[in-house]
Amino acid sequence: MKKIGMWIGTIAGAALGAFLYGIEKLTGLSVYTLLINVDFIPVVRHAMGNPFLELLLHFVVSWTIGVVFVYLLDRWNKQKSPFRFALSAFLSLVAAATYVPLTILAVQPTPAVTDIQAVSYWLAGHAIYGLFLVGSYDFLKGTAWRKRVEGKKMALS
Repeated sequence: MKKIGMWIGTIAGAALGAFLYGIEKLTGLSVYTLLINVDFIPVVRHAMGNPFLELLLHFVVSWTIGVVFVYLLDRWNKQKSPFRFALSAFLSLVAAATYVPLTILAVQPTPAVTDIQAVSYWLAGHAIYGLFLVGSYDFLKGTAWRKRVEGKKMALS
């Protein structure tokens, strides 16, 4: 469960990061910078300026969300239910709600809390994140992951 959750978090996190990176390059709005910004956290502030560490911290959050997503679906036995879309939307909305505190706490320049265009891109990116949570879950659980697990079971028999 943890491994598939981390894969799902990786896929969804990469989709979100790529979308916001592209938006930042196209529009100049610092939405990707906001996504990976940790300059307000004293313990990890030293990561600023190191793109690998900044992105790694983003993925740590995304992996956590992916593992929670898989855990809750499996725990509540809702793997095939439309509930997975509601859960994905909820988790994505919680992540998207970080826009306000991240913007307020940021030391480096980021879009304003009232910047409707930046907020819209941020919300769109997190909607994409939610769709990738469900899509990668369905793909991995439905095809590739199941075949891999079943193949291991057959090899053990």
